[in-house]
Amino acid sequence: MGWVNSIAVLMMAAFLPGACGSDEPAPRPNVILLVMDTTRADRCSVNGYGRPTTPALEALAREGINFRNTWSPSGWAGPAHASIFTGFLPENHGFRRSNRSYLDPGATTLAERLKDEGYRTACLTTNPIVAPEFGLVQGFESYFPMHLDGDPSYLTAQATHRKALDWAVRARDRGEQFFLFINDMEAHSPYAPPDSFREQFRDPLADPAIARRVMALSSDDLGEHNLGISRLTEEEIEALSDLYDAEIAGLDRAIGHFIAELRRNELLEDTLLIITSDHGENLGERGLVEHMFCLHRSIRHVPLVIRLPGGTRGGEVTDEVARLEDIYPTVLEVCGISGSADLDGQSLLGDLTDRRAWATMDASPRVISRILGERAETSDPKPCEFDYRAVFDGRLHWIYRSNGQVEVFDILTDPEERKPLKAIASGSPRAVFSPRKPPETGLLHH
Repeated sequence: MGWVNSIAVLMMAAFLPGACGSDEPAPRPNVILLVMDTTRADRCSVNGYGRPTTPALEALAREGINFRNTWSPSGWAGPAHASIFTGFLPENHGFRRSNRSYLDPGATTLAERLKDEGYRTACLTTNPIVAPEFGLVQGFESYFPMHLDGDPSYLTAQATHRKALDWAVRARDRGEQFFLFINDMEAHSPYAPPDSFREQFRDPLADPAIARRVMALSSDDLGEHNLGISRLTEEEIEALSDLYDAEIAGLDRAIGHFIAELRRNELLEDTLLIITSDHGENLGERGLVEHMFCLHRSIRHVPLVIRLPGGTRGGEVTDEVARLEDIYPTVLEVCGISGSADLDGQSLLGDLTDRRAWATMDASPRVISRILGERAETSDPKPCEFDYRAVFDGRLHWIYRSNGQVEVFDILTDPEERKPLKAIASGSPRAVFSPRKPPETGLLHH
């Protein structure tokens, strides 16, 4: 991987003082980070999915780097965004249900680092978790909670992107470098894609009443399915899956328009553009929907495409392990800003071989109680009240539940995680899943 480091050094030279023989420091690039909330990697055509869900991302990947093996450290928005913004795993930034459901004000976020370096910073989000009360807007001078003005179906990407573009143009016209963060919630439930995309991804012979019924389901309705209270039918699961694809496709089109406008306004070439997701979604796998109660690949595997300034390394594809916590140090490196040696994340411009991706998911008794309501006293939600820990080593995905159950999957031969390998844990199972200690190969029995 030495050639990767060599290219990274050459690329960075363009943004360092004295570049091209000049004594004047070259301006640092702008940074745009866009999260396609709740988008799983294997439903993106940029990663080989058979349906045309992400043609805009495919076009962007031809000018950037596609990290096809990117993993989230959590199964819900709060800890995942905290890892993106701090470069730390949930164990270390502390945003966890069993600890505290917010990011500590003492944490140093990416927005704070860039702001301290003279960047203007703005956050436009349709996710109510990315909010001051959760500590996730630390360092953003401008905060636009788009979900307060948008349609409850989360069809707000176009309006969000227009506001984001206007803000970026104004910053550019003032001669300011900027960091712009966007969260788009189209792929999150409820699934209510635009008619044109719904028609594209639904069988025209399918019963339209089923799709209408699924589109009306709330997150709590989906939670009732997971708890076995009110189960969806196979036809409803199929409709849910189709509508999810349509939501991703609709968002991808909005992203394509946004990228086109960045280019038209001469903002793209001098900008580091990162598009990813915070976590995935269950679409019937293991009898589950939405993204609670598991840490399987359907939840952890997310898209990540990075376009470096000037399109350097355009068209490159890597299947080495990437993690969301790697985004923080990558941005700092591209911007020529010194990082911290104690981060869990590592720059994605360096050697990516022999890396592991860890994750945690705490039990959600309060969420379960809200879903159950008055039925909480007569129902038994215990099967869903487990903590999860997981680690992916590039091939094997280990998942540990706090009841002692361990599952191991060979992602190369079983990407849908249908056939767990036999795993026998000796000693402390938690030690196996410690970020400071990789899994011991002797624990695996084929």
